[in-house]
Amino acid sequence: MLVSRARDFLASGPSDAVDLIAHVCQLPSPPRFVADHMAMALLAPWDEFAREEDGRWCLVPDVEPFTGTHVAAAAPVAPSIGGGSTARAVDRPRREERLRELSYVVVDVETTGGGTYAGDRITEIAAIVVKDGKVTREYETLVNPQRPIPPMVTRLTNITWDMVRNAPTFRDIAQDVAEVLRGHVFVAHNAGFDWRFVSNELTRATGGRLDGRRLCTVKLARRVLPQLPRRSLDYLARYYGVENTARHRAGGDARATAQVLIRMLRELETRGCHTWPELETFLSVVNRGRRRRRRSALPRPMDRDTTA
Repeated sequence: MLVSRARDFLASGPSDAVDLIAHVCQLPSPPRFVADHMAMALLAPWDEFAREEDGRWCLVPDVEPFTGTHVAAAAPVAPSIGGGSTARAVDRPRREERLRELSYVVVDVETTGGGTYAGDRITEIAAIVVKDGKVTREYETLVNPQRPIPPMVTRLTNITWDMVRNAPTFRDIAQDVAEVLRGHVFVAHNAGFDWRFVSNELTRATGGRLDGRRLCTVKLARRVLPQLPRRSLDYLARYYGVENTARHRAGGDARATAQVLIRMLRELETRGCHTWPELETFLSVVNRGRRRRRRSALPRPMDRDTTA
């Protein structure tokens, strides 16, 4: 009901969060801090809503309500940025694709926090393309998140507001990011985190949707290296002798993850795992006796390495 009210209210044009929440939730003059958080929690999960650069909320053209399915390619970037329904029609393999024949784009993002629903944004992004066991392309840039960077995040990443003040916004680089992602398997260490942020930023900037295959190096390490006590990026890099010269920076972590990926793909071949369907089957097997990792009540906004 609240989402329906928001859609009806925004049909007449973009609105400030305070006015929007006051109407939708029938709250007289809610504080801006409260309104911003309520609007983000209510509308961010739906593709039909977007937040403009000035902070106002609006409806995204050509998106079916509640489904997030684009019905027209009117956005600057095609609806299937990473290889979705449109791209799959020409990208679907006629035979079983061999892992060594695929290309991978290893992505890492640094952000203002851990929650897209809370309005956190990307401060840095790196994408490393891997093909035939080698790095063939690197993309890296700071990003102006258009919101403050919390001190605790700065202490972890060493990314300050002065560093991103004059950096491009994600809208400025959206076309470049979409181009470097297109046609590759999306890979990241704890891929759900990076996928979610990149997808949200691309949708906000272009109206396009990030779709396609993805591979999580944490999940891959659980099967390839079950003997390791942890599967954090530090542990994997140390095991394979990979040096990370810029820990908790997008470029350093993406390069290290790319080298770890290359080595794990080699190990998969020695175990008789050669095709994408075989990899999916391999990853679907649950290690017996694996301990359930206790979830902390506190978010880990920047250190997304999973220990189990």
